Amino acid sequence: MLRVRLLVHTSDVPAAAGFLRALGLHPAQEPFPDASPSVFDAGSGRVALRSCRAGSAEDGRTALAFDVGDVREFARRTVEAGTAVELSAEGAGLSARITAPDGTSFLADEGPRETGAPASPLSVLALWHTPDVLPATRVLGDMGARSGNNAGEGARHDFRAKNGGIVSVRPAGHRDVELAFAYDGDVRDLAGDLGAGGFDPVVADEGPGRSVWIRAPWGAGIRIHEEQRDSSG
Repeated sequence: MLRVRLLVHTSDVPAAAGFLRALGLHPAQEPFPDASPSVFDAGSGRVALRSCRAGSAEDGRTALAFDVGDVREFARRTVEAGTAVELSAEGAGLSARITAPDGTSFLADEGPRETGAPASPLSVLALWHTPDVLPATRVLGDMGARSGNNAGEGARHDFRAKNGGIVSVRPAGHRDVELAFAYDGDVRDLAGDLGAGGFDPVVADEGPGRSVWIRAPWGAGIRIHEEQRDSSG
């Protein structure tokens, strides 16, 4: 079991929660094993909100994270595949921490196999920018994510988690993780809903499909891409 669960640090959890609701995400039905209970389900994947102090280094930062069915079993399989895992008790229970060759570090915690979220065309899309593309793809493959393409070193690589969410590894001169979404439909419909909710979305034509750009309350620009049939995001 593997699900993408991006973690957003914010000093204004209520505003961030309202933004995610406007996008079409739904509050999780079960408690989240973390200091913050604010977890939202898309049709595929999750976003968790963690409260932090305004103006702190964490404020507005997005981190990669995953839900797994059994932390010890996930760790065993990942180590056997070739990626090191550190078990820790950083949250309310046992967690598995993975540190990629580029220094990106993230946790996998136990989560539900079925979230009970309503059907939705929206998928959580983690954009992992890194100068070490192929090592990052090996980590995701060792974790059990499924590759959606076989591009070379200088191109993006998209991976789907079996139980929801997408990670897109993208070449860059720096490393960071951004929250984005893939939308299985016409994003102009979503833009209309966001506009009616008091937000200011911008629709752009980008190559094979359109996208919507919108500023999130925590300061980040969020892009929602039309999902392409021959690509993962």
